[in-house]
Amino acid sequence: MKKLMKSTTYISLLVSFLISNSFAQSSFEGRVVYSISYEDMPAEMKEMESMLPKEMIIHIKGSKSRLEQNQMMGKTIVISDMDRKNGFMEMEMGGQKIRINISTEEFDKDANQMPNIEYLEETKTIAGYPCKKAIMKDKTGQLSMTVYYTEKISNKAQREFVGLKGFPLQYSVTQQNIKMGITASVVSEESVSDAIFDKSDGYEDISQADFQKMIGGGGY
Repeated sequence: MKKLMKSTTYISLLVSFLISNSFAQSSFEGRVVYSISYEDMPAEMKEMESMLPKEMIIHIKGSKSRLEQNQMMGKTIVISDMDRKNGFMEMEMGGQKIRINISTEEFDKDANQMPNIEYLEETKTIAGYPCKKAIMKDKTGQLSMTVYYTEKISNKAQREFVGLKGFPLQYSVTQQNIKMGITASVVSEESVSDAIFDKSDGYEDISQADFQKMIGGGGY
């Protein structure tokens, strides 16, 4: 059970970072709602599927983004500022509220992880936006993502989506033998308050090293 809990936590965090680190564009202000699906899940993980997030909401303003996801373990919030190259993650685990600060060094360490992009002719419409297909791979070739992006929304992405010609509205990634599909269902241009990017009250600050010990020594 502990191993399954660790895997569930890791997958949830992976999805959070894949999405929250994809937005650093200056012209879009508003909200994007993503639905999340899981395929090819190992039998030993099936019993934990209900604990995985099924939806994420991102608010974007300039270089800042706020991701929110709910699951059985509690709420997770990830704040990123791509201009300043820092941010933090707030999450609830076992009744404890913790916050992990993300340093500039951590941002830079993961930069340019998906530099190989193959653009394809296939198209589709997602949340009302025309999208084109691309395949993105990391330097090792071990991580590959199929992405549908729209050129109607500008994208100055960092880290996982660096170099992509447009704004990602759908993508899939396979990790720990589980294929995750992430698709935008709502894209709404609207005013976003600066206050939602502030730290919340009642959270204990811990280091990334201590957090990794809490989930069994694995990185995220």
